[in-house]
Amino acid sequence: MQRSKKILLVSHCIINQNTVIEEEARALGAIPSVMEWALKNGYGIVQLPCPEFTFLGLERPPMTYEEYDNESYRDHCGKILEPIIDQLLNYQQNGYQIMGTVGIQSSPSCDPGRGVFMEEFKCLLDAKKIEIETFWHLPNTHEPVFNADIHKSK
Repeated sequence: MQRSKKILLVSHCIINQNTVIEEEARALGAIPSVMEWALKNGYGIVQLPCPEFTFLGLERPPMTYEEYDNESYRDHCGKILEPIIDQLLNYQQNGYQIMGTVGIQSSPSCDPGRGVFMEEFKCLLDAKKIEIETFWHLPNTHEPVFNADIHKSK
């Protein structure tokens, strides 16, 4: 069988809600609407690391963008993104298309429009000349349903 050669980057908690702070969990495991859409489109999925979980652990308190916006956290984000950037370069060098990234609307880290982690990710992408076609976001609702036509951030 042929590969699609299409890669989708997905925020960690979209695939694994067990890393989300308890008050913010929206599914038992993965967010079904994102996963179904990715599978239907034949996208290979690269799960981004969860910067909040790897920085502060599972029992972390809810925090804001301003609280995460510091040198130590930004350095941490850059460090955990290094293997992802290496993978993307390898994909790009071998003719794969990086279709986009699905982040989390209103997340202090993973909002594609204003998240510390996503800001650091975009800087690394620019520095390495990796092109990503679209930044999507999962809506910030209690029971989010993803729609790729509506939930574009870029």
